[in-house]
Amino acid sequence: MNYVAIWFAAFVGISLIDAVWHLGLFGWAYGPDFGRVARMKDGKMSLQPVPGLVSQVLVVSCLVVLAVVSVRAGQGYPTSFLVGALGGVLAISVYGLVNQALIKDWTWRLTILEFVWGPIIGGLGGLFIAWLYRVI
Repeated sequence: MNYVAIWFAAFVGISLIDAVWHLGLFGWAYGPDFGRVARMKDGKMSLQPVPGLVSQVLVVSCLVVLAVVSVRAGQGYPTSFLVGALGGVLAISVYGLVNQALIKDWTWRLTILEFVWGPIIGGLGGLFIAWLYRVI
């Protein structure tokens, strides 16, 4: 049952950090470029909640598995950060690069933002999950 508690706490924590990043930076860093490729309705971005939620569930689930495996293997916080950062690169940084390759109006600024954000959110998530595993 501890794994369920870790997953839910990690989901909330990582989602909050992700929301701060995207909502805090969205207007001035993402907005000018992202508006050209986003779904729009009545002049505003139209979020598709199911794919967004599923992607967050998948990212958090993978980070939980990776971080818990590193802790159970006797590794410390630096390894949990590294493992999480690598998971973030695979989940988020690669997303930016694939979009750059496939989406006509996707800009290099968006790619760079996603490339930077992937290891940051993944590393922070890995640290948080390792800490949760040790305290729960």
